[in-house]
Amino acid sequence: MSETPNAKLNLEELSCGRLFDEVPCYISIQDRELNVIEANRKLIEDFGNPMGRKCFEVYKGRGAPCPECPVARTFADQAEHTSEEVIFDRRGLPHRVVVNTKPLRSRQGDVGAVMELFTDITVQKELEHRLHDSLSRFQNLFDTVPCFISVQDRDLTVIEANQRFKDSFGNRLGGRCYEIYKRRAEPCAICPVAATFADGRVHHSEEVVVDKEGRQLHVLTYTAPVRNARGEITAVMEVATDVTEVKLLQDKLAFLGKLVAGTAHSIKNVLEGLRGGVYIVNAGFRHNSPEEIRTGWEMVERNVARVSSMIMDMLYCARDRTPRRIPVSLPAVIGEVIALYRQRAADAGVRLETDLAPEIDTIPGEPKDIHALLANLVANAIDACAAGEEERDYRVQVRLRRDGAHALIEVADNGAGMDEETRSKLFTMFFSTKGAQGTGLGLLVSHKVAAEHGGAITVDSEPGKGSTFAVRLPLA
Repeated sequence: MSETPNAKLNLEELSCGRLFDEVPCYISIQDRELNVIEANRKLIEDFGNPMGRKCFEVYKGRGAPCPECPVARTFADQAEHTSEEVIFDRRGLPHRVVVNTKPLRSRQGDVGAVMELFTDITVQKELEHRLHDSLSRFQNLFDTVPCFISVQDRDLTVIEANQRFKDSFGNRLGGRCYEIYKRRAEPCAICPVAATFADGRVHHSEEVVVDKEGRQLHVLTYTAPVRNARGEITAVMEVATDVTEVKLLQDKLAFLGKLVAGTAHSIKNVLEGLRGGVYIVNAGFRHNSPEEIRTGWEMVERNVARVSSMIMDMLYCARDRTPRRIPVSLPAVIGEVIALYRQRAADAGVRLETDLAPEIDTIPGEPKDIHALLANLVANAIDACAAGEEERDYRVQVRLRRDGAHALIEVADNGAGMDEETRSKLFTMFFSTKGAQGTGLGLLVSHKVAAEHGGAITVDSEPGKGSTFAVRLPLA
């Protein structure tokens, strides 16, 4: 028996009504005055019976339409609209919803009503907020860790970095690690990041990096793989801890250890000289020989002077201080040093000369330190001439002139000169070209004085042709 048309229509209406009520969203249909003329069961259960009431009263508890009403906009332009809002159920609990409106047209095509559908996203929003809070806490931790942290891809490109890294090396995401903090044009020969990409293990190394101000930092570096859900290494995190201060302390302790050991060895040699001098003096008294007494006493005096100079140099090298900044007359200091060594130079057959530019006079510094610096250089120059093997007119010249913002002091001699290997060791501890007669501390003291005054020492030398030590000291 076939169904009648009316029976078929009732079944379709029943099916549509069930679908309307079973949809897990809030659905309402509103007329042009924003009156709710139809609502599904879920909306009625959570908001009460809204029929005949204004939508803004039902969802918002308002006495007037919302400023941006998607239903009113759909009536106005006959288009669908979407927005995100907060509505309140009959218990006063808030619901975050995504609102979609759709015009309902008559057979003539006129918009007679608008359907408004609310999708509850309260749980999703809560999860989003939790995720955002977690990410914020992670970012805070990431940025405040007292280390340099970067995340790099397989091309050694920095794809993420913490704030301390950016502050020290610049915000240069997208640059290569070796360019950013090594100032290199190519990857390092031994790269812990590359090693972690290769074997997936943690690697560590001690390296020297350069910050954006050009300062060298000693860092202890650890690398660890960053894996995706499939366990594949997609990036490597590099964590570098600044150990510059620790390294400086280690170097200072090592320096002091070498200083004590080297000085003890040098003093031992001097003591042998003292014993020899005392022995000759005693022999002179026994033999009633003034010549032996004079020879022995000269040996004692020389070795006492060596001990005194050595101890003063050792104390200067060991101390850490900032020199005073008082006016120092360079011509006056140079004159004092020349007067001090004139007899020694004459005894060695060396002429002492000066060439002082009149436009240079005072610089800020510590007078005693500048005097020690120049005295060491002049004494070494005289000794270099005395060690010369050729017959020539040996001379030492001290020159003073202006070089931009610096005073340039040059101590030049035409003595024995030095090869490249000797020049490379000049400012290292206890290195001396004088054998047992040298302590190896004089040039180290001179280098330290120049550095403490913001200056530097350079040397130009060639075997058989002499040497020129150039000291640049700031005028201001």
